[in-house]
Amino acid sequence: MNVPPSVLLIFDRDTASSPGGRIPSPAFCTLCSVCCTLIFFNLFPLTLSAQPAYPAAKTGGNYMHNFYLPPPSTSSPRRPAWSPDGTAVAFAMHGSLWRIRPGEHIAHELTDNTTYDSSPAWSPDGAWIVYTTETDNRTIDLMILNVNTGVSTPLKTGEHLYLDPAWSPDGSRLAYVSTEPAGYYNIFVQVMKDGKAAGDPTPLTRDNSFGKSRLYFGAFDLHVEPSWSPDGNELLFLSNRGIPLGSGGIWRMPVEPIAIDKARLIHTEQTLFRTRPHWSSDGARFVYASHVGGQFTHLYILPAAGGEPYKITFGDWDDFYPRWSPDGSKIAYISNQYGIPQLRIMQTVGGKMTEVVIKEKRWRHPHGRVAVSILDADTGQPTAARVYTQASNGKSYAPDDTYHRVGRLNEHFFHTPGTFTIEVPEGPFEVEAMKGFEYHPDRETVEVTADKTVAVALTLSRMANMPAQGWYSGSTHVHMNYAGDLHNTLENLIFMSDAEDQAVVNELVANKDNRILDYPFFTGKPDALSTPDRVLIVGEEYRPAFHGHVYFLDLKDHLLSPFASGYEGTAIESLYPSNTDMLRLAGEQDAFRGYVHPYFGENDPLGGENPSLGGAKSFPVDAALGTVDALEISGAGHAVLNVWHQLLNNDFNIILTGGEDSISSLYRTAIVGQVRSYVYLGDKPLSWDNWLTALRQGHTFATNGPLLTFSINDALPGDEIHLPKEGGTITLKGEMQSIVPLEKIVVYHNGQEMDSIPKIQSGSPGNHSSFTHEINVRESGWYTLQAEGAGNAHPIDDRYPLATTQPIRVYVGDQPIRNKASARYFVRWIDRLIEMADAHTGWRSQRERDHVLSQFREARTVYEKLTE
Repeated sequence: MNVPPSVLLIFDRDTASSPGGRIPSPAFCTLCSVCCTLIFFNLFPLTLSAQPAYPAAKTGGNYMHNFYLPPPSTSSPRRPAWSPDGTAVAFAMHGSLWRIRPGEHIAHELTDNTTYDSSPAWSPDGAWIVYTTETDNRTIDLMILNVNTGVSTPLKTGEHLYLDPAWSPDGSRLAYVSTEPAGYYNIFVQVMKDGKAAGDPTPLTRDNSFGKSRLYFGAFDLHVEPSWSPDGNELLFLSNRGIPLGSGGIWRMPVEPIAIDKARLIHTEQTLFRTRPHWSSDGARFVYASHVGGQFTHLYILPAAGGEPYKITFGDWDDFYPRWSPDGSKIAYISNQYGIPQLRIMQTVGGKMTEVVIKEKRWRHPHGRVAVSILDADTGQPTAARVYTQASNGKSYAPDDTYHRVGRLNEHFFHTPGTFTIEVPEGPFEVEAMKGFEYHPDRETVEVTADKTVAVALTLSRMANMPAQGWYSGSTHVHMNYAGDLHNTLENLIFMSDAEDQAVVNELVANKDNRILDYPFFTGKPDALSTPDRVLIVGEEYRPAFHGHVYFLDLKDHLLSPFASGYEGTAIESLYPSNTDMLRLAGEQDAFRGYVHPYFGENDPLGGENPSLGGAKSFPVDAALGTVDALEISGAGHAVLNVWHQLLNNDFNIILTGGEDSISSLYRTAIVGQVRSYVYLGDKPLSWDNWLTALRQGHTFATNGPLLTFSINDALPGDEIHLPKEGGTITLKGEMQSIVPLEKIVVYHNGQEMDSIPKIQSGSPGNHSSFTHEINVRESGWYTLQAEGAGNAHPIDDRYPLATTQPIRVYVGDQPIRNKASARYFVRWIDRLIEMADAHTGWRSQRERDHVLSQFREARTVYEKLTE
């Protein structure tokens, strides 16, 4: 498989260059290893398609796309902007711009393009609205709408991104953000005349390198979110210039060429693009959003010259994107108190809050309604499912009460309980439903007539019934709230898992920078929402920047802090405690422990002149020391399988689990359950204890779609077979089923493909293949069954379909399973690890350094002995 350039930029020094086009030096690679690894975690969801989202942007990644870029389509209002007379608010919804008068309930569509429109900015004279318009996942341009005629014309177009339009108070200039000229985010000011750009734009900021890559944010500074002072002489903006962690502080600069040289930092805290400062009409203060001191984002006001923040909204939910009314008496903002984000207006004196309720939508062009039912073929009843839609204008729509999402392959979708009604443009409308990996998807196209309702039923029929055979699936890596627009709930995780046909939900409490998200939901036992058909439990993801992220499943007493390490510029910058220390603490609670999203793509993390060791740098240490139980596969790729196979070659008992790292409050993220473990319970009922016990035993396969069964002499994955010292004959049986076409099914023996296994017949009915094969065995070894496809295969939301079983071990007499080359592989790995850790600048003391490096050396000794 070809690895996309965004992966190679970070990990493969032989083929990649630094942002400036120079090959990084070994010293640079060592110093940047921490940030590069975690940046890759951030970028991973974008590297799965042939064309990464927003290719012109050379910095940022999935977090930035979610927290900064306008969502391409939303089922509820976003990005509010006041009309200059304060009587109306424009906003984005369903891929268009809309207008509503506060106190009324009718929303009027302002644009009706084939693009996704957002971020309106109303000119001071009320004649024009500048807005962003996205060609789905590729470019974001600026358009300008003539409010009187309803006609939009291009303002800024091309391969780059154009964002954050903001009119000067006199309407003569427009500030905006662009990735021009080199792919990094800078602020420009354009003179405007009669709704058109006059002359060339003036750059106020320039590309500037921090000197090394920063955790999640790269080496080059961001300059975004401009807001004008009332006199038109200055801008507030957000930048991480000189700041090691987060999207930056709030700055103030004059409006002149390269004004960044005169910029002043007004307020600094660890932010995540939600800041959106907006200057008040009197010029004395500004409003902004912050999560300081807690999980949730709320609104604050601050003196324009800097000072102490004053909080003005409260609650266990998020309030964001604030905008003063022209007279300063109100603030429009977005709140997700009830889950789906909604538009609210707050009186600045008195604090009265009013939710803007839309009861009727008046579209610019004729629309009709489609009433959809998704039925289970076996019961004839509605069933929860994942839904894809495409209207006659080429855009995707979702019902008002759903959360419109975009998956790893940049496809729009939403989840439904089984029935919904949706408003869409007249003309052909395509709707598709799927439900996990055991049902055949169904698709229909209907003709929509203006002001009429057309009904359509989709039927999902089973390809397989794995629970009936004792197999129950569950992802080991799901997050609920992660600072996304959606205020997520455990009930919604259950609902999405039902729609994805997932039986076990592992929700992981985790830090995001300086916040700990969802910690109140940890109880140390299955949640009360669990049912006989679906189990929900809350565990923890520990997220150190250097060693690699790990999960702790089945913690029984308490969550483990400090939740992270290696964060530059913080009190937890040191690489102590090591993952070994934390994994041992988790072991005291008998937790199941695994490294997550460890290695992506196809390249060996130990490859190249200065290998990065991927995301899970310290994994081989803990495998050798016996402090880790599992390794997670988070997406299609052979890199993680290669490292796993190297360990199996010396009989380390590491369970490969499936977990996609769904951050399910974000609109752009991996789909819940897209990578999961199927675990065999036999005739035992589904329960958390039964599922985890079988997972520990290795009775499992990991998959992003294909379904596997595999046995040797009736032994299952995770089992052992013992033959006499002279060996014997074993019978291998395998079966594969898949809702999408696959390329091959293969048995791996000691890390090598067995040529003697019959090949899959591609495109066979139901994509089904099976085999029975006998072989003579004279040496001890392990066997896995693996199936994979050749490329993107909708609706599998991954680079290619992939599944693999846990190994079945076959021992001949007293022969151990040994491979000296694999042992030497990990000796070289730990030598590189020691080099990288020793060069780290965040150690608080020599004692900490000696403690961690001694664990590395202890693990090295284990592998060294295996080379003898």
